[in-house]
Amino acid sequence: METLKARLHPHWVGGKAGYKYSVICNGELLVSRSADAACDTARALLTKGITGKLLMCDGKTGKPRYTVNIEKAAGLMVEETASAPRFRKYRQRGGSEPYSPEAEVLASPARGEEKAA
Repeated sequence: METLKARLHPHWVGGKAGYKYSVICNGELLVSRSADAACDTARALLTKGITGKLLMCDGKTGKPRYTVNIEKAAGLMVEETASAPRFRKYRQRGGSEPYSPEAEVLASPARGEEKAA
């Protein structure tokens, strides 16, 4: 199986957060402004049924940065600790994340469908 390639694009957001990253693979935006681009991209690919290895390349230069095992990374998340970032088992966020219009659209029923009472 050939290694899939994606481009990592940094966005300076300032403050304690520093950089967030967007990931483009085969012309498709998979992840937008993520603090955990590798694991979030792996989850996005896994939901599409894509497995194997992913080579993350610099968005500007195209130089390889790191390789991700999609299945393994999809089950992890990066968590900031007092001493350093650590990989932890993935768990869905508990509602403290910022508002996302994309998430709102996905959560709402399709037009014409009634909400269950």
